[in-house]
Amino acid sequence: MKQLRRNIPLRAAVLCLALLCPACGQKAAPTEPETENSMIQSVQTKHGEMKYVRFGNPEGPSFVILPGLSLTGVTGAGEAIAAAYAELAEDYDMILFDRITEFPAGYDLFTMADDAYEALELAGIEHPVLMGVSQGGMLAQLIAVNHPEAVSALILCSTVPSMKGVDPAAFDEWQRLAEARDAAGLAESFGRYVYTPEFFEQYKEPILAQGQGVTELDFRNFLISLAATRDFDVSDRLGAVTCPSFVLGAGEDRVLGVRGSYDLMELLGCEGYIYEGKGHGVYDEAPDYRSRIKTFLAAH
Repeated sequence: MKQLRRNIPLRAAVLCLALLCPACGQKAAPTEPETENSMIQSVQTKHGEMKYVRFGNPEGPSFVILPGLSLTGVTGAGEAIAAAYAELAEDYDMILFDRITEFPAGYDLFTMADDAYEALELAGIEHPVLMGVSQGGMLAQLIAVNHPEAVSALILCSTVPSMKGVDPAAFDEWQRLAEARDAAGLAESFGRYVYTPEFFEQYKEPILAQGQGVTELDFRNFLISLAATRDFDVSDRLGAVTCPSFVLGAGEDRVLGVRGSYDLMELLGCEGYIYEGKGHGVYDEAPDYRSRIKTFLAAH
């Protein structure tokens, strides 16, 4: 892989509910040439092809990342993601799973979670650390509830156990813009909702540039995925989770709010950390985000 620029959020607008890019504003670390372990791979689940990116220490424990709602697939940002998670990749076999390529009508979060779990099995991944970001955190909760023996640790980032009480303003606006096929407007709306105003203004140009090249299939998948999120509620089932868990949230989260992070800590009986003054995309903005995850895992 070529050396990455770390002064802009790569693919920010299309991945901003997922995990995005290297921590912005930091000096780039050299990256190794692409190898078989870091190339895009895929498995065929019951409902379609699912791609994933694998990088890091192939001899280490598995660390699976489930990204959130996104307008396009995330595997194309594999280089940026590998650079962002270099600290964890020293010790872990890192695997980032996308969603299936084409969503069937009515594709809900329960089916998405089943497909993600099937993909883990097909890829031969056993007992991983499971990290879910935003909507990916919802899928991670479902997997940990339905297959508690299969997850060694659960890390939940900018997510909620239930959509009850969540202000739907961001989702309503994104639905309207996606239905109008307004990719540029959607990119700007994502940036404003996901990031703090200071961060958005600093990286506005590259964020807005990511509204280009969106396909009709991208819009259809996005709208199905958006609809699937609105009724999510697993709060009465989290008692089934048996693995160590860690929650990371943001005090100024304008997408899902911060209340859900506190609810997760209470329902799971686990520790967590809230970044005051940060927004939903704190995973991009906070330079110590991955360090906190590494510290938690070292203690468990």
